[in-house]
Amino acid sequence: MKTKIYLIIIFFFFSLHLFSQTIKKTLVAKPVTTTTHAVTKVPQPEKKTPPPPTDLDKAVVNIVVGDDGNDTYLNIFINDSNKRLAAYYGNKMNGNFVPSGGGEFFPGDNETLPTNLEASEPTGEMKQVGDLPLPVLREANLSDFNSKGGSIQILIKPNGHDTWKLKSFSLSMYFSNDSHSPRKIIWNGFTLSQDSRSKDLEFDKNFNPIQ
Repeated sequence: MKTKIYLIIIFFFFSLHLFSQTIKKTLVAKPVTTTTHAVTKVPQPEKKTPPPPTDLDKAVVNIVVGDDGNDTYLNIFINDSNKRLAAYYGNKMNGNFVPSGGGEFFPGDNETLPTNLEASEPTGEMKQVGDLPLPVLREANLSDFNSKGGSIQILIKPNGHDTWKLKSFSLSMYFSNDSHSPRKIIWNGFTLSQDSRSKDLEFDKNFNPIQ
């Protein structure tokens, strides 16, 4: 009988021990595992600042006269690399160019002729004028000459017979935001007359004269 009681007591304490161990496992909190995710920054495109405009602000012609050019009327056309008019000397009436009147160029004269700028470069935009859509034009800038250079056409309208010898002909072009302005080009002398009334001059993309 005593042995049986002893076994019951041992079984009771053994069961109590197992129950307490189970309670402890239940009450112990499991450690929380925190996963850290790296944040990848998406590179933003850089905002490019547009280059400053290099518009043609002024074009000036200089002529050193050799022989008499008295009473000779004159037109000068300055064209970009696409043969579009950038500036001119003379008069413009109703869309037509008329030689400047009263041009008296005496032997030995050093004449400076300011030109008028002409808007002839298309911007790609259109404007509505009445019922007509017309292209929006701008004046020339440096890039219009940087590919193939440009050209000049000189036309005279003498009053009667006149042989006009020029010792030199130069063009100075002033562009905004251009550290190399004025871009000056000088050509050697040539002759114009009632029998040879025009002269074409060219310059390369570096504004060097093509003689």
